[in-house]
Amino acid sequence: MSSVDIEKMSKEEALEYLGLPSDANDFYIDEKFWKLSKQYRGKNDKESEDKLSELSAVYNIACGRRDEALRKADERAKASKFLGKTKDEWKNYFAYSWLKIVVIIAVALCIGGIIFSMFTNRYDASLVAFGHFEVDSSLLEDACRGDSLNKVYVTSVNIVVPNEQKQSKNIYADQTLSSQLNSYPNVLITDTMTYKYYFGYYKDMTPVYEDLKIIAPAELSMLTEPVYLSELEAFLYTRNYYYQQGLITEEEYYGEKNHSPAQIMVGLRVKDTALGEKIGVRDLWPDTEEGIIISMFSDTSSVEDSEKLIVNLLHNLSRSN
Repeated sequence: MSSVDIEKMSKEEALEYLGLPSDANDFYIDEKFWKLSKQYRGKNDKESEDKLSELSAVYNIACGRRDEALRKADERAKASKFLGKTKDEWKNYFAYSWLKIVVIIAVALCIGGIIFSMFTNRYDASLVAFGHFEVDSSLLEDACRGDSLNKVYVTSVNIVVPNEQKQSKNIYADQTLSSQLNSYPNVLITDTMTYKYYFGYYKDMTPVYEDLKIIAPAELSMLTEPVYLSELEAFLYTRNYYYQQGLITEEEYYGEKNHSPAQIMVGLRVKDTALGEKIGVRDLWPDTEEGIIISMFSDTSSVEDSEKLIVNLLHNLSRSN
């Protein structure tokens, strides 16, 4: 029987083709199709593939799927549409996509809010704090002020990466952090558990460290110590995390690792964990007391302003000590 004949076939003719009576129910139609198609499945020759395709087309007619699809297509063609979708299609779209839409709107509002605040208030610099900690923005803003930086925009996100200590997570944390980093802050503050997973956001602070030795030598040596990390180390940390979360396959886990082993200075670790709380950053990790890390954002709009902000933080940490 040709493909043209199948396209014009009625339900009664399809049942006859399958060797079934005209009153056969869905159970017998399914059973007969399974039995007939069994002899062609798994074979790679063209004749078997054509025969299986033909049987599938006849089955769709016999069980009414073709006629139902044609009916829906006809109804859709006659229905009024908005932006290419019918009312029912828009209902289904929003029913299945509402969470994605909410996230997109939330991220857009967050980015818009940050940009609006920065432009309307004309901040001198900005800082993003991300990690598993609680931030008192007013205290942290006070700690950032000084020198020529009188207005510093501070924003934060409580993000839990990794989660070996089984802490509760905010499902929107990744999107929120992404929007905050898209505002191109000057300085980042994170914690010793989190920093290893965000290598791409850090500027190499080696030359900055030399400047800080001149500008704030006492605070630098007394309060902080350099933190180093390589692209390869960060990749291995992230890869292990993704594998444990089931986000990559075993094949991807053991894939090539074309990453530089050269370490760069990614930040300054504040030695005294209590000082973080005094400037408004309270660590929430229950099983660690390694403190906070101050870094410079990789795409900072002004290295000079970023240095000033870090110096202000060091001075205010020193006063809190």
